Amino acid sequence: MRTTALLLLLTLVSACQPSAPAEALLEDYLTRLARVLDVERPNVAPVRPPRMPPARVLQVQIEPVSINLLEFWGFRQCGLSEVLGERNSVLGRVMVPSQHLHMDGRILQRLRHCQKMLKDDKLLTLTKDLMQAKQAQWPSRYWNATVAAPELRAFWSPSTEPLIPGQEASYTPAEAALGYLSSLPRRLSENRWPEQQALEARYKTLEQSELGGRLLVSLELGHHYIVAGNRMLKQATREKTLCPTPGLHKKELEYARNVMVKVFVGEVQPWLAAVNRRSHSLRAEYGVLLNRQAPKLRRKIQPFEAELAALQSQFERALRAHVEHWQGLFDTCGSKARP
Repeated sequence: MRTTALLLLLTLVSACQPSAPAEALLEDYLTRLARVLDVERPNVAPVRPPRMPPARVLQVQIEPVSINLLEFWGFRQCGLSEVLGERNSVLGRVMVPSQHLHMDGRILQRLRHCQKMLKDDKLLTLTKDLMQAKQAQWPSRYWNATVAAPELRAFWSPSTEPLIPGQEASYTPAEAALGYLSSLPRRLSENRWPEQQALEARYKTLEQSELGGRLLVSLELGHHYIVAGNRMLKQATREKTLCPTPGLHKKELEYARNVMVKVFVGEVQPWLAAVNRRSHSLRAEYGVLLNRQAPKLRRKIQPFEAELAALQSQFERALRAHVEHWQGLFDTCGSKARP
C-alpha cells in the first residue's frame, strides 16, 4: 500500500512540473495551430539529441616516458629536472588530461631550452630522444585534453534544458574558449605556452556552461515540434478546410493568419532563428578544433560530428518547409501569406 501511494505521489509531482519555457512556447503554438486549422494534433517525437561516444572509446592510452636518476640529475643544469620532478610527484600522477597537456607543453619548451644551453653530448643526445618521444605523444595528449576531455563531454552533455526564448545566452565565451584550445599547437611552436591558470579558466568556461548540450536539445526539440506543425498544415491545405466558398468571407482563414503572424513569426520563429545562428557559429569553432587533431584520432569523433551536421540540416529543412506550408495554405485558398 505504501509503495503504491509513493508511486502515485511521484506521478503527481512529475505531472505538476512546469515545462521548460521553450517547450511551453512550442506546445502553445501547436495547440493554437490545431484549433485554427481544425485538424488533429499529431504526437511529437521524443527528444533524443546526439551524444558523444563513451570516454573509453575516445580516450587514448599514453605510455609514460622515463629516464634514470643520473640522467634526471644531469638535467638540473637547464631546469628540466624541476619540471620532471613535478610530473613524477604524487600529484603529477593523478593529473586530469588538461593538466597532463599543460605539463607536457612545459616539458617540451624546457627541452628546447636544454638543446640550446647543454654542452654534454650524452645529455644532448638524451634531450633529442626525449624531444622526439614527447613530440610523438603530443597528438594523443592534445586529443585527450581537448576533443576527448571531460570538460568537453560536460559541455556537449544533452541532459539539460533547451535555451530560453528571448534569453538564448551568449556563446561568445564558449567559442573563445574553444578557440583558445585550438590555438595551443601554435602557441607551443611559438614558445608562448600559457600559464596553467589561464588554460584552466577556459576549461572551466566550457564545463560549467553546458551550452553545447542545451543547443543540441533546442535543435532536437524545435525540429520535432516543427515537423508536427508541418503535418498539420499539410493536412489543412490538402482538405481546404479554411478556404472560403465563392462570395463568402471565412473568418477561420483570418484566425489562422493571426496565429501565423503573432505566434509563429512573432514568437516561435525568433527563437528558432536564434538557435540556428548559435548552432552554426558554435559548430564552426568546434570544427576548427577538430581540424587541429591527428586524422586517425579524429575518426573517433566522426559519428558524433556527423550527427551534429545531420541534426542542423534536419532542423533547417523542417523550418524552411514550415514557411512553405504556411504559404501553400494561403495559396490554396486564393489568399496571401501576409498580414
